[in-house]
Amino acid sequence: MATFTVDTHLFRELGELLVGRDSTALVELIKNAYDADATEVVVYGEAISSLSRGFIQIKDNGTGMSLREFERGFLRIASRTKEQNDRRSPVFSRRYTGAKGIGRLAAHKLARLLEITSARWDNHPSSRDVILRAGPIGLEATIDWNEVEKRTTLDEVEASDAITLDEVKLADRARAGTTITLRKLRRAWSASEHGRFLEEVQAFAPPKILTTEIPRRAVSRRLLFDEPTVRDVKNSLGSSFSVKLEATLHLPMIFGLLLLMLQIG
Repeated sequence: MATFTVDTHLFRELGELLVGRDSTALVELIKNAYDADATEVVVYGEAISSLSRGFIQIKDNGTGMSLREFERGFLRIASRTKEQNDRRSPVFSRRYTGAKGIGRLAAHKLARLLEITSARWDNHPSSRDVILRAGPIGLEATIDWNEVEKRTTLDEVEASDAITLDEVKLADRARAGTTITLRKLRRAWSASEHGRFLEEVQAFAPPKILTTEIPRRAVSRRLLFDEPTVRDVKNSLGSSFSVKLEATLHLPMIFGLLLLMLQIG
């Protein structure tokens, strides 16, 4: 019986089509953390202008993934997992920011080797301190995109060592979350690309001056609302989301924009 086969170059073709720049690809991975109910994401970049030494790590404190969720979500192209539960996250009921599986395409675009560790939450979030505890088992996975693309079709990948996936025992009271490490960067980051990333990452939240409550003494009448709604969440605790940049990626915003302007000029 005839059937469809999928060439392994699908990742490269879709990545170039759906994710235009490296800076946008990295922002997409941060969006994945938001969709996973993270309240904090730490993005660490080391020697990103060097292909031989550079790597990028994205670490969040979100819901994490079980082995089954990783297989059905991250490893399934065009997964339908985000079409469930009214397209909202399980803890804070955040409206999902993505649904096309761009995260894995972004990872492919940025680096040749992907390492993932994840601890899945135990379904009992704490409303007091917003710390998601993990269950007893986590996962470790690697995807070697070079090995994937050595195969002609995706059917051949399963019999190779291009993808490894293992369950690991976690310490008691471990926190939930996912860490993605991108090694063997495909391109060295230029000053302009770095500047674009700094510019794009600011879009996660408007300036506080635009969202904080206006003092009553500054207006003569009561306003329609005290503070604007910044994020579409049903649980107010879910409105908190911060992105911290460390090491090479940590530059003052104005400096990053100056780098971008100098490149354009």
